[in-house]
Amino acid sequence: MPSISVSVAHDQSLDEAQRRLEAVVQEISRRFSFRRIDWSPDRRRVELEGLGARLDMWVDAQDIHVTGELPGLGALLGGPIASGLKQVLERTFRRPLP
Repeated sequence: MPSISVSVAHDQSLDEAQRRLEAVVQEISRRFSFRRIDWSPDRRRVELEGLGARLDMWVDAQDIHVTGELPGLGALLGGPIASGLKQVLERTFRRPLP
């Protein structure tokens, strides 16, 4: 199963990065129909699961981190999820990802 691991400096306050993480989760959950979304009590970490994919996303004082496993269907679904996630992160945090 393809995996993803990205960490990017967010150049925001921790509270602002947390707010933007929430916006990212709202958008990707709408686009890719994640069926389970579990937030940590402080809402700085979230686990998403659905379509055979699992993502963990969190913010710390400096970075936003995304790790996870993409569907076993590989490029058929994994590619669109990875590229869609990258687009949402770039747009929300306004910094091009590698």
